[in-house]
Amino acid sequence: MNRFLLLAWALAAPVGAWAHGDEDHGAAPVAAVAVSAAPRLAAQTDQFELVGVLEGKVLRIYLDQFGSNAPVAKAQIEVESGTWKALATEVAPAVYTVPAEILALPGRHALAITVQAGNATDLMDATLEVGPSIAAGARAAPHAHFWGEWAAWSGAAAVALVAFSLELMRRQRARRHAAPLF
Repeated sequence: MNRFLLLAWALAAPVGAWAHGDEDHGAAPVAAVAVSAAPRLAAQTDQFELVGVLEGKVLRIYLDQFGSNAPVAKAQIEVESGTWKALATEVAPAVYTVPAEILALPGRHALAITVQAGNATDLMDATLEVGPSIAAGARAAPHAHFWGEWAAWSGAAAVALVAFSLELMRRQRARRHAAPLF
């Protein structure tokens, strides 16, 4: 029985190490990074650079100086798209929000952003691309590893079954040869 268990383990153990897809199975990253699927925009001029993230029906804007990346606080930011226009409110140093219900609609939204900070004024153009949301009827992608995992477990079960069958046949053969003949 020990030989059977050792054989089954030896044959099934490598199945768990099979790679799948084109993934890198190297060292795990040291720190996890949160990734957001929220629509984003970026714009820059020789004075300012900004990044906007659409969070639901609110556009959150991060503003800094182009050359030094120093945060720009107490700026006045106006965002326009077609006939829609809104003023941003500073919610933290260099972080501004704009209620933007119209920007939450799927499509490409061309934006004109006016920034005034101290004596500096600049006009930036950006495009916010919003795709259809899962709630609007798009389906999430299925679990990509399902069939690979199923195949690995099925293969391990098949190997164990073959090993078990071979051990039973070996024991029956040994019993036949050891039985006294009359």
